[in-house]
Amino acid sequence: MTTAKTPAAVSLAALLALTACSGGSSLVYDFSEPVTEPVSSIEFLIPDELVELEEGYAEERVFESITVSAVESEDAAGCAVEFEFGFADSGLERYTEHLENRLEDGEPLDERMAGALTGNRYREDIELSEDYSSAVVPMSCAESPSDDESTSSVMFRQLVGDDSEIFAEAAVAVMRGGELYIHEPEVEGWVLDTNGNWIQQ
Repeated sequence: MTTAKTPAAVSLAALLALTACSGGSSLVYDFSEPVTEPVSSIEFLIPDELVELEEGYAEERVFESITVSAVESEDAAGCAVEFEFGFADSGLERYTEHLENRLEDGEPLDERMAGALTGNRYREDIELSEDYSSAVVPMSCAESPSDDESTSSVMFRQLVGDDSEIFAEAAVAVMRGGELYIHEPEVEGWVLDTNGNWIQQ
């Protein structure tokens, strides 16, 4: 795994080059409405209503938001996305400590963090920034909007005691042109009723 020294500059340049062609459309996604149009950047977040309904989540959550953007891949035959992590208050510190306590002998913290933050098992291929605020993940390009074979996971984690639990998650696929698609979004224990209200399952 390579730890990027200046990921923001590199990623921004790649994103600008890509969005100049794709239009640079962006979306805020809160797990409540399906995405019907392709976009090149998605900001994922948990809606305030749900944060208030889920007891303890506001204090236990690791992230405020996670943004996924299509970026240019170093592999001419592949695709890539960049994650930007908006950590909750003390979320990064608590999650780093949590992972440090679970490292196997000789396992680098950066590799464990890269996989945990992006839901990607090929941790050595991820360019993770030194402050863990962003990561570039190489991926296979999706064949179509419905192709969910090659994805990266967006996971909103919470630390409950000594355990890390996933409160909400979704898979993201990217096509060659930089279009992002969301697959299998889910909020643990909650669904929307037909009136758009969050109710417990």
